[in-house]
Amino acid sequence: MAEKRKFTHAQLIRPDEGIRVHLLHNGLYRSVGAHAHDFVELLYVRSGKAIHRVNDKTFRAGAGDAFVIQAGDTHSFEPITPYFEWIDCLFLPAFVDYDVRSLLSSRKYFSGDGMETDYLMQAMLREYEAKKPAYLTKLRGYMLALLAELGRQIEQRADLNYGSRKKIRLLQEAVEYVHLHHRDKITLDTAAAKLGISRSTLNRLFRGHANDSFAGFVNAYRLERCGRLLRAGDLSVRDAALECGFADVKHFRTLFRRRFGMTPGEFRRAAADPAEVPGEPGRL
Repeated sequence: MAEKRKFTHAQLIRPDEGIRVHLLHNGLYRSVGAHAHDFVELLYVRSGKAIHRVNDKTFRAGAGDAFVIQAGDTHSFEPITPYFEWIDCLFLPAFVDYDVRSLLSSRKYFSGDGMETDYLMQAMLREYEAKKPAYLTKLRGYMLALLAELGRQIEQRADLNYGSRKKIRLLQEAVEYVHLHHRDKITLDTAAAKLGISRSTLNRLFRGHANDSFAGFVNAYRLERCGRLLRAGDLSVRDAALECGFADVKHFRTLFRRRFGMTPGEFRRAAADPAEVPGEPGRL
């Protein structure tokens, strides 16, 4: 058996930051072999499924699942869908005033409870990428809220009845469906049929847990993806819109301006000066 790899914070985390947040996918890493590190890692799955092993436990990980890997833990994962995407947050315990050891490596957490985990991970990713003034202060705030949310789940999970657990799982499956099919035509009817529930039930699920309609959630996710493509600067506005599932470019421009306060072209030009790009993330 090959010896597990060991990483140190000096290799991956800037000493003046104490934290690193980045978006990864299996186009960059086909799999991640067994390894350990001397920092804490929060791994949040955005799209796809994988087998995730932490120490002596094996999990089936899907969209909306989050894991806490403590310093000294050994973990690995192997994607089992064609596309697998995750947000990876590496940090030193000293970065936040929180007893990180109270969070368990032997379980997985969910974004279904008010979508807080999803929202906070997205917020941290956006803040770390933009690196606006006082970004580390905002990151600490988001991180404390996130760790508190995960800790709350430990307390509340045992009290959830079967109906609540089923709703959370349905929400995760719906989120995963959107993440995997955002380039396609998505309707409330097709998504509900895929999940085996009524359209009204699906809409209530999103309004109750994500404070948005299903259609609003789909558009918000597509716009976030498009914003990333525009920042990269590799595609025209039209091509970026089509790549993210907006067939009507005029309607896309209207939605984009409403969300970001500027046109797609203005947004891309402002990307050269990150201080001008709106930093508040969508609730995805």
